[in-house]
Amino acid sequence: MLFDRVTQQAGSIDDRIVDGIGNSVYSRLDVWLTQHPAIAWLVNHPLISLVASTIAIILIVRLILTIYRAIASTIDRVWLAILRSPVRLLKFLFGWQPKPKAMDSNNTTITNYEVTQDSVQLQEIMTRLDLIQQQQQQIMQDLAELKQPLAIELPQMKKIESKKN
Repeated sequence: MLFDRVTQQAGSIDDRIVDGIGNSVYSRLDVWLTQHPAIAWLVNHPLISLVASTIAIILIVRLILTIYRAIASTIDRVWLAILRSPVRLLKFLFGWQPKPKAMDSNNTTITNYEVTQDSVQLQEIMTRLDLIQQQQQQIMQDLAELKQPLAIELPQMKKIESKKN
């Protein structure tokens, strides 16, 4: 009997505490929603709220990833600058500069991004170009021949169709 009474009193105290906390939270939330009608509208329309929050989460994640990539790129550039700085300092102090190659402007030809004056290499290039031109002409003749029979066969097909009708 005593045990039952103690458990009932403890249960009623628990109920009062839970009710008090619930009422306190509810009243504060109600006041806040009254002051913010747009959020109250979203609370009353959960499907729209779900879609809007999903879109907002996606945009926020994209923004965070973009910021992360920008920071990573900046760190990469800083490390490259740090690693290149001793070489640049030595070049500056000792005047090391790459020397440009001297070029003769007479009788030079650019092939494969290099300057050459070799007549044998020039002759090989000219031979390859002639061969390519001959192949191109042969292909053009083949195409002309393929088109020509089609033009002849088309009127013959029309005559055959007209005889059938």
